[in-house]
Amino acid sequence: MKLSTLPVRAAVIEPGSGLCFIVAAQNHPGYGGTTLLCERIAGIACFDASEPDSAGKSVFERVGDFGRNNYPLSNIHRWLNSNAETGWYTPSHHGDTPPETGRLFYNEQPYIQKPGFLSGFSKPFLSAMREVEVPVVVRTKKGEGELTGVPAKVFLPSRTEVGKGDENGVAEGLMFPLFHDYTIFKAKPADELMMLHGRSLNPPREGAPYDAAQIFDPKYGWMYWMRTANLLYAFLVRFASPYGAVGYTYANNDIIGVRPCVNLRDDIEVTGDGRPVPTYTIASL
Repeated sequence: MKLSTLPVRAAVIEPGSGLCFIVAAQNHPGYGGTTLLCERIAGIACFDASEPDSAGKSVFERVGDFGRNNYPLSNIHRWLNSNAETGWYTPSHHGDTPPETGRLFYNEQPYIQKPGFLSGFSKPFLSAMREVEVPVVVRTKKGEGELTGVPAKVFLPSRTEVGKGDENGVAEGLMFPLFHDYTIFKAKPADELMMLHGRSLNPPREGAPYDAAQIFDPKYGWMYWMRTANLLYAFLVRFASPYGAVGYTYANNDIIGVRPCVNLRDDIEVTGDGRPVPTYTIASL
């Protein structure tokens, strides 16, 4: 059967990495093809590392302390779209820095030495991926932004796409049909992440900050990034709360989950596993 025939919320397995994606939209305006969203949180990482000293800048511009909320220039955008085993990072602008220890808010989750997100994906899945122009509002000055686009095969969802309204009244795409089911908004980490960060195995330590990874109870899910900037500040980024709300935090906060989307050609063949609620894989191309 064709990928285009799968209903919203159908599960599609990426066999190389073992990640499970769910159908978020078919032929979505602006994207086309089949848009998939990670069913669970696939990793924990900062959005963007803090940059060289920005002393003298206003309280609204402190990218030297907290990173930058410009998604097209972010560390996370480059990492998600890389299939390099090593060396995925290259500076995207003057003053850019990698997500390494010393540049992160908690210094718990550096990923400069990790392979690119796509490095473990299978050849059929990689061949089926489509590059799309992802709409994003980039901050231009305090409280204002400009709608632009960034080409990507893998991308973080926007506030608009997860059904939580538009930032400053500017839509970053259209809501995915998947999010008509409000339960989809909450997401748990993959099992190995829950083992590393769950309260049952890592109880609160004395003096831990209120939002340290170790004091989140995984039964409520986990925070995960959106690509949407809080336009008042140059360093605050929106995230999906495990309790169903929209929050914001520093771009260099390294305990936020990553739950990305991919876009695939919808004319490719998929095979089901025959279970009552089947999962599908991409047939060899």
